[in-house]
Amino acid sequence: DLYSGVGGWSLGFQIAGIKVTDSYEWWEPANNTHKSNLHSNTHQIDIRELDVTDLPSKVDFLVGSPPCTEFSYSNRGGSGNIKDGLKDVTKFLHTVKYLNPKFWAMENVPRLANIFRNEILPGGQLEEFSDILDPKMIHVYDFSKFGLPQRRKRCIAGNFDNELLES
Repeated sequence: DLYSGVGGWSLGFQIAGIKVTDSYEWWEPANNTHKSNLHSNTHQIDIRELDVTDLPSKVDFLVGSPPCTEFSYSNRGGSGNIKDGLKDVTKFLHTVKYLNPKFWAMENVPRLANIFRNEILPGGQLEEFSDILDPKMIHVYDFSKFGLPQRRKRCIAGNFDNELLES
């Protein structure tokens, strides 16, 4: 679980009976909350500086939620530093390529869906990941359809079974 925050992904996996081996987050208060609530093996580290060779080698599912502040319309009316935000997205996708997990998923604000679709094209900032990120793997969900008591749209990209999720 990269960019794990207080452990949203980890909690979901734990509820589903899936063991999360390690979680990585730079912000100490989030890491402390995560560890206290989920008793996870957390690592406080700037993920941009993370050496992927230090990660567990056999990973079935890699998940993450890179910071969304540069992509969010709530941040400075949508005029965040997209180039800087893509550094975290790039680190996550490099990690996917290195670990080659069976499944992976990245969550972020809906705006990232269009950024993904544009930047994986030839000449785009994410072109090198076009082999692992196909436009059909980029989805925007309204989580109120999954029981969240508010309309909250999120982009989730990855190589998971979208039809199973929507069912």
